[in-house]
Amino acid sequence: MTTQEVIQSREFQSVVDDYREICLWFMNGERTPANDIQLEQVLSAIERSGDLAAFKRVGRIRKWLSPNFKAAYSNSLQVRE
Repeated sequence: MTTQEVIQSREFQSVVDDYREICLWFMNGERTPANDIQLEQVLSAIERSGDLAAFKRVGRIRKWLSPNFKAAYSNSLQVRE
């Protein structure tokens, strides 16, 4: 699946809605990701701050993404010195 297909999927929307207050409270507004980096930020926040069920649900969503998705995201980050 493409990033946009994942973002528009019912499963992704359901996870974000279910964990918005618990895991995404620090993010401004409605917080629907618009690109790969924002998608990774949302998925990571839910994995870190959610419960076991959240972790498993994000794992299922990650299976839909390219195997290189997280690597591509990591390589795009700028390192501060």
